[in-house]
Amino acid sequence: MQQSQEEIKKWLEEHKEQVLKITKVENGDLDLAAIKLKGVSFVQHRQTDDYLSTQALLLRGEGTVSTPHGRESLPGAAFEIALTDNWDGRRDGNSLHLKTERASYTIEPAEGQ
Repeated sequence: MQQSQEEIKKWLEEHKEQVLKITKVENGDLDLAAIKLKGVSFVQHRQTDDYLSTQALLLRGEGTVSTPHGRESLPGAAFEIALTDNWDGRRDGNSLHLKTERASYTIEPAEGQ
């Protein structure tokens, strides 16, 4: 069942101060990130272009992203998920799944949490 913004935010708020693993799949590419969640918000972008969507889910906290050169710090101590006009969010056990027109995301507590 699709979750509302409030339900998604509530799930994330319940996981504050935990390390969350974020798996992103876009155009067949797999990206991995981890963040110690400090805050969460839905933001509206007033000016958009081909890259910037009208709204986004912003996860704030210290974290890393996997790159071909190893792990690097998240820029700006945040992970932003661009939300297109047609997006879907669902809880599945201890995971949160977000799907946009561009990518799919799975957010879950890191092992050992």
